[in-house]
Parts: sequence; structure tokens; C-alpha cells
Amino acid sequence: MIEADYAKALYALGDKASMPAFLVTLKRHRHQKLLSKIFSEYQKLILQGQRLAMHKKVTPEQEQTRVLLELYRKLTHV
Repeated sequence: MIEADYAKALYALGDKASMPAFLVTLKRHRHQKLLSKIFSEYQKLILQGQRLAMHKKVTPEQEQTRVLLELYRKLTHV
């Protein structure tokens, strides 16, 4: 899908993205009608990135619990 490709490109650029230049590109390729779909795909990517960052965050308590559970499984498995 073209919308997803445009959204991925915008997301990859991050803060470096220039909205006027992006709009000129859309106009040049006659894809202005896709702007709302591109925006919704871009929002999905932002949400996905936020969720990934949240899931990557590991607290010391979580790590200690994981280690203790792993040790318990090893002890009870024998």
C-alpha cells in the first residue's frame, strides 16, 4: 500500500521530516488524496513505537522476579 510506504518514510525521518517538502512530493506524484490515510498509518506507527518502548522497559524488580522464577523452575524440574 502506498499510504503505508509514505507513512514509514515519514516515521523513519522523524524530526527531520519537512512537511512542506512532503506535501510537494505528494502533489508531484498526484497522491494528495492519500493524505488522510497516510496520517492514520503514521499514527499507527507512532503508537506501535510507544508500545514497543513501554515493553522494552524492564525494571529491576521485574528482572529479579524473572531470575527467581527461572531458578525455581530449575530447582523443581530436577
